[in-house]
Amino acid sequence: MSNEPIVIVGASSAGISAAREIRSVSNDIPVEMFTEETDLPYYRPFLTEYIGDETVEKKSNFYLNPEKWYEEKRITLNRGEKIAAVDASSHTIETADGAKHPYARLILANGSSPFIPLKEAIGKKNVYSIRTLGDARAVRERAKANVPAIVIGGGLLGLEAAYSLSRNGIPVTVIEVGDRILPRQLDTECSAILQEIISRTSVKLLTGASVEAITGSDAATGVRLASGEELAAGMVIFSIGVRPNVDLAHSCGARVNRAVVVNERMETSVPGIYACGDVAEFNGKNIALWMPAMRQGKVAGSNAAGKEAVFADEVYPAILNSFGTRVYSVGDFCSERKDGEYRVHAAKNDEKGSYKKLFFVNDRIVGLILIGDISESQKLTTAIKSGAAYKDLVQ
Repeated sequence: MSNEPIVIVGASSAGISAAREIRSVSNDIPVEMFTEETDLPYYRPFLTEYIGDETVEKKSNFYLNPEKWYEEKRITLNRGEKIAAVDASSHTIETADGAKHPYARLILANGSSPFIPLKEAIGKKNVYSIRTLGDARAVRERAKANVPAIVIGGGLLGLEAAYSLSRNGIPVTVIEVGDRILPRQLDTECSAILQEIISRTSVKLLTGASVEAITGSDAATGVRLASGEELAAGMVIFSIGVRPNVDLAHSCGARVNRAVVVNERMETSVPGIYACGDVAEFNGKNIALWMPAMRQGKVAGSNAAGKEAVFADEVYPAILNSFGTRVYSVGDFCSERKDGEYRVHAAKNDEKGSYKKLFFVNDRIVGLILIGDISESQKLTTAIKSGAAYKDLVQ
């Protein structure tokens, strides 16, 4: 290892995990981190809760580390610094203002950006996404005007945002282009159960509806649906997914598919350059979730520091804690299988307001959905990993 630092671009889950792992391997390797954000690195999943409750920022685990941690670990954290390019031949990165920094190894943990398909929406006032703490602060400030809100996207983050705003008395409409909410996390039956739960709240759901345009000139005044119907709103929030930030990988010639292609050591196609988290693609999959980002960051940091480590893909749960209920799902729901090797076990408890659905192929559990009572989530997730039999799980 040369005297040049390991440079990490990005300071969220994957980047911080990489830095932490480098320090566990060696106290001597210089480590420099660069992040576009000016805030200390924080726990991103808290953001949708924050827009409805600013005291969330005071939680002891909101910030990933106190400021003194970086000094104690001798990790240089450069905040408010955008990296514009990577020169793999000279082993340097270049900031947006033209400054160049050398690296011995480079870890790309620069994440993803919200997907906003309507170009006219970008830059328009009262239009938001919730990807950074700055975004969340802007939404929270706008929410103080108590104006109706439209959330475009009925996925986990869209529903969480809608719930947080509604708890402060803001009228919220969620627009989902699909015929049901959480189509990737729930089967048709469980989507309907959750939609019925949400219908008891002040949040309005519109499924099977697509937004054609954002109305208003300089500031959004609502949306126009493909049907021609117009809905008024004082704020519009896009929550329809993210796109990996692959520009730096392109600039250094790394192989990019949907995201930056990596092997089990988190190595890109360019020697000495690693990628992890939202920006990485492993085994053809780009998993934009906090936990796998942490694990990938740990592997990238370890290998960059010279200690062999490999990433093993796992099943990752989807969790929702909103609208007075909890939802936990993981694995394969096999919804369309009609052959004899597939079967489902379902159990409903009206007293607890809970529903459990287990999915089996060849009598081995492959997926599960829990609504309400999720106390069995860890046990059943472990059963999926071990391929537990139907007879061992269903009495």
